[in-house]
Amino acid sequence: MAVLVAFLVPQALLSPDSLTPGRRVVLNRGLQALAASAGVGICGLVFTERVRLDSAPAPDALSEGDELFPLRSQNDLAPTRAALEEEWQALRQQRPSAEETRGAFQAVLRLRDSIDEASVLAEARRWDELDAVLPASAVLQFERAATVLARSAALAAEERAIIGWQWGACGWRRCGAQADVSQALAKLRENLGMIVPLEALFYLDVAKRAADEIVAVGVSASMLPREAMRDRSYLPIESLELILPAEDLASGDANLRVVRGGASEAEDALDDYEAGMLGTMQQLVNEDGEAGG
Repeated sequence: MAVLVAFLVPQALLSPDSLTPGRRVVLNRGLQALAASAGVGICGLVFTERVRLDSAPAPDALSEGDELFPLRSQNDLAPTRAALEEEWQALRQQRPSAEETRGAFQAVLRLRDSIDEASVLAEARRWDELDAVLPASAVLQFERAATVLARSAALAAEERAIIGWQWGACGWRRCGAQADVSQALAKLRENLGMIVPLEALFYLDVAKRAADEIVAVGVSASMLPREAMRDRSYLPIESLELILPAEDLASGDANLRVVRGGASEAEDALDDYEAGMLGTMQQLVNEDGEAGG
């Protein structure tokens, strides 16, 4: 306001020598009028914005062309998040039983079989049929089953850690095989119709390997028969070389099953790299503490 007054009121009126009683009255009245008009203008803007917000359509009533249409997905997240929190709360209150755990492993095994079927369809470019074999609902069903496994009292802590938490909700938890499956299938579905068969097979290969990690946990825990881990085929390293940088393939064989914490060369190399990075970070923290002390 002071800047506005200085801009609008001549400097002669603001000079101490010029503030005679008459000029002082005129200046006061002018400032009062200016403040009143500014207040009215602000109130008008606030009222107009309030009317605009009150008249905005509900999220489910938005259509393309509406100003708020691009935000509809954010509004749709609220009920989904509420449902997830309700499921998580139920799992915290009563951890899944052995029978529920077996059922969840069966659900993962069904998804694994669907991935095999989808691979055949991807090679044949039968995208509509692939979409039907692996719909979005199948990914959600898998996530629910894998989350049951991640909280199951019938599994050891190490086995639950291999499965991990949901993709997008595991930032402060362990992201494991569950997140790999969900992310790979979500990216596959997002790009259907825009990718060639090899790219689709790559996404399916990532999901297949991660699903096999969960199936292996089920076999190890005697929740699935040994036949569930029958010989699985993965993309050969020659195919992966067409997609992945050479350094990502230098420490492992793409034909070997990738098992977290197992004997895989790729996993061992990754563990060594992470241990080195953590050691360096700890050293920097210690040096900062010594410098601050």
